[in-house]
Amino acid sequence: MHDLVNDLATFISGEFCIRLEEDDELKKITKKIRHFSCYEGGFDDSKKFEILSEAKGLRTFLGELGCSWQEHDNIGKMVGDCWEDFKALRVLSLSSFRGMELPNFVDNLKHLRYLNISNTQIKHLPDSLCNLYNLQTLILSLKITKLPTNMSKLVNLRHLDNSKAHMEEMPPQMGKLKNLIKLPVFVVGKHDDGSSIKELGKLQHLSEKLSLLNLENIQCINKDTTEVILKNKQDLSELKLEWKYGHGAKDSENERILLEQLCPCTNLNSLTITNYEGTSFPKWLGDSAFSKMASIELRNWDNCFSLPPLGQLPNLKNLKIKCFGKISSVGREFYGNTINPFRALECLSFENMPEWQEWVIFEGEVFSCLREIYIYDCPKLSGGLPVQLPSLTKLDIRGSLPNLFLSFSKLEYIGRRELNASLPNSPALHGKSVDIVGGVYSIFPFLSEFASVTHLNFFECPDLVSFPSGGLCAPNLSQIVIYECKNFKSLPERMHTLLPSLVCLELYGCRELESFPEGGLPSSLESLAIHGCEKLIYRRMELGLQGLHSLRSFTISNHCNELESFPEEALLPPNLTDFNILQLPNLKSLNGKGFQPLTSLKNLRIMRCSNLNCLLEDVLPASLCELEIFDCPLLKERYGNEKGEGRVKISHIPTISIL
Repeated sequence: MHDLVNDLATFISGEFCIRLEEDDELKKITKKIRHFSCYEGGFDDSKKFEILSEAKGLRTFLGELGCSWQEHDNIGKMVGDCWEDFKALRVLSLSSFRGMELPNFVDNLKHLRYLNISNTQIKHLPDSLCNLYNLQTLILSLKITKLPTNMSKLVNLRHLDNSKAHMEEMPPQMGKLKNLIKLPVFVVGKHDDGSSIKELGKLQHLSEKLSLLNLENIQCINKDTTEVILKNKQDLSELKLEWKYGHGAKDSENERILLEQLCPCTNLNSLTITNYEGTSFPKWLGDSAFSKMASIELRNWDNCFSLPPLGQLPNLKNLKIKCFGKISSVGREFYGNTINPFRALECLSFENMPEWQEWVIFEGEVFSCLREIYIYDCPKLSGGLPVQLPSLTKLDIRGSLPNLFLSFSKLEYIGRRELNASLPNSPALHGKSVDIVGGVYSIFPFLSEFASVTHLNFFECPDLVSFPSGGLCAPNLSQIVIYECKNFKSLPERMHTLLPSLVCLELYGCRELESFPEGGLPSSLESLAIHGCEKLIYRRMELGLQGLHSLRSFTISNHCNELESFPEEALLPPNLTDFNILQLPNLKSLNGKGFQPLTSLKNLRIMRCSNLNCLLEDVLPASLCELEIFDCPLLKERYGNEKGEGRVKISHIPTISIL
């Protein structure tokens, strides 16, 4: 049905509309054409400009233009002559135009309603642009820093999109553009020349997003700000108030009064306040009348000693507090005067609060919907965090170490060291999971409460040596991953009885680990991977692997010593289905006696074993369905040729991949 409708629309509009894609053939353009669009490099030939000149009544031109009209004189003249005929053009998009200036012909398009120069290199607009009295939408490029002085002449302008432009100042008399609906950024000027904040008060219909920048330029607070009346701008949904960083407020009380008078409408959904240097906050910040407020970010409030009562906002979902240099305690004032503070909050972030020491816990229901907590660079925080967090799924702590434990679904606990986040991915997580990255520190005292944890993963924890005496009682634990814990020596005691649900064990770079605990691994284990654990592999015949009757997958990798022949007889259980032999540079041969019992083997993967030259074709299990060989030059030489003698000997294997 969709294709039929598309074909019908194309048939009906084909006489009036043309759309060119990359490599499209030239289409016939007649005087009837009103709408032309071109994308993905489909308009990079001057010849196409020439044929377009037939469309004298063109209303719409939308295109990503791959050429600069100033690059060649002949192209520039042809284009200029061509566009001289487009007197009726209403919509013009020059997206991705490579020229540095707006083409001269644009100011002749008296009927133009829409002009888009986003994603271009255009740095300034000519004053003649202000003669386009019918212009309703103007979308600016990233390079634009200033607007023409006579912008106030564009009285029909409704959408001035400067959200991507790096505006340094506003043109004078912006208040005359009374029809403006969209003005994402207003930069306050230093002088009363029409770019002052008073002009904003005359723009009654502003909606959606508004950022007020350089608020330090407001001189006469009462005179200027009372005329702004943000309260009356009922259609604003997002507001950003920003001073220049380190502007050095001469009077902190005046700074507070200014912020008080910039009180927005209660319909606001999102608020960001940056580089405020007052010592206290305005009365309206945290007022429960802002019932639609869903997101707040307060950044660089270095003179405030306390936080506003944001817990009173009934629908606040996201809160970010960053760079409050003088806060030493987050106390009751943060929760406000309400029975159930932060009842809708889902994500809470504290960052760079160097003096923060204590988080006063609210007595009663709080943070009932909180799912994520981020605490970064708060080195003095030593008190506990809220414990009753029934919805918490993620706790990310960096640069600080609260003494805490709580119930969670996914905990990311990051220690004192900075770490690269690109750690290896573990299998898909189900149920409750603990990821401990960089340091163990205070987590072990709470291991007795891990009854519901299903995944326990340690990444680069140098202080992890062993588990507490008596073992880890975690009946639901299904996975343990220990990655690059260089001092780790022993797995939990009594694993075979205390971890009855364990199905996956992965050991990476545990160079001090020599053996498994007494009693061995749980009989439930289905997947075992040993990577770079030299001492453990040295004693491989003592590990009791053959007794793991549920084991289906075994991976061994990154062992430089030993292992010239592998696997030994009676090392692996006969029920194994997946066998991965990876990065064993000294391996010279496969042990036939070790392979013969593997009568259930289906998948064999051999990777980066540079000295291995033979597969012992006669002893490979008949059950083998897939063989993958990667970066093994001698094996590739022997078996890589599909018609060669070696390949013929393993041709009974259904799927073979040799790279």
